[in-house]
Amino acid sequence: MLEDFLGKKMYVINCDVCDARKVKEEDLSSYEKIIINTDAILVNEHAKSVLSRLPIICNAGHTLELEGDVNVISHNGDYEINGSTAVPENTFLSVNGNVIIKPGTGEVLSSYTAVSINGSVLCPASLAPFLSRFSVNGSTECYPDACTVLDAVFTPDTWFPLRARQEAHYYVSEQLRLTEPKLDIAALAAKQVRFVTPAALVPEERVEEAVALFDETVKLTVIPAGYAFIPGDAGLDESLLEKYGGKFYMDGSLTIESKNASLLSRLEKPQITGTVSLPESLMEAFRQTGAEYGKLQIVKGTPMAGKAMLTLDNALLDASPDGVSIHNCGLLRIKKDVSPERILDLVQTCNCGCILCTPEQKGAVELVSRNAGFIGDLKEKSGSEGGGGMLAMLKQAANTKVANADLYVL
Repeated sequence: MLEDFLGKKMYVINCDVCDARKVKEEDLSSYEKIIINTDAILVNEHAKSVLSRLPIICNAGHTLELEGDVNVISHNGDYEINGSTAVPENTFLSVNGNVIIKPGTGEVLSSYTAVSINGSVLCPASLAPFLSRFSVNGSTECYPDACTVLDAVFTPDTWFPLRARQEAHYYVSEQLRLTEPKLDIAALAAKQVRFVTPAALVPEERVEEAVALFDETVKLTVIPAGYAFIPGDAGLDESLLEKYGGKFYMDGSLTIESKNASLLSRLEKPQITGTVSLPESLMEAFRQTGAEYGKLQIVKGTPMAGKAMLTLDNALLDASPDGVSIHNCGLLRIKKDVSPERILDLVQTCNCGCILCTPEQKGAVELVSRNAGFIGDLKEKSGSEGGGGMLAMLKQAANTKVANADLYVL
């Protein structure tokens, strides 16, 4: 009777690595369903035989067959393999993060039986043959052995010329930014410093001296003379203009709200690499600034972004006569007294995980939403997930064992 009330007995395992090589059938035979969510599952002939007789659902990135005595190391976060890394022979390494391999680590790499990486790998060119042992869910890049690896996007500060070594070569995997106004580029050139990078961002006034730091294959982006550089996304407001002025080059996206409409007259042909988001009422004034941009996105009224949870009611809409634009919200609840007509006229959503609304509101919400994970009421969501309501969820939760770990030994 109790089992009927509680539902099926389940075992859920969430881990980066599941080591099933020593699994015992008698330890798991009491479960009616076993769910394993893992990046990598380690098996041998014994494990495959036992697992085939159990009610297992295995969601694994990949399966590795390892016979014999193999050590397992699981690391959550970025990882560096250098000459001082101590690794026993026959080791399996799993990393949930990015891996940097330093030059001269061939002996260390030879100790790994297999390596699983959920992230990117940066490796010296001479050690590329060792990557045949790697399973990488991400990008793999090789850099010249003689280079020191810097940040993927690197901006040398004022004191970098003092720290840089004579005739040193530096690897920057994405973009070199020579945007620090006080940077002595001539001092770097005098030290014969070189950067190996696919791209460089340089103010127009400094291009001639900067080209001595890299070769002709680099994609060169030039910031026009007299322009301030803004790294990343920003909103147009008084503090932005006080810091950078109205003539700027922004490597990111710009958001403009109705309340800051008067500031548009102070913009002087700004350049924005990303998306400009603004209300339709400001479109003409923005065009008159002579701006250059990647994309233009019309938003309704007040932007609201990055909220974990948000409730949309008539009071919020009354306070936003131009409407609201809701972006990147985890859970959006729409009060049932908000009419479909008001939703169509005043609401816009993008990249919201779950939007809860009534069946009467659903059609309007679908028309004003982009990239929503779910739109509907709570009952519909429970049903779509194989629910049966809150009682069914409580029953199942009471009879489910859950294990969360980086490395789990079954």
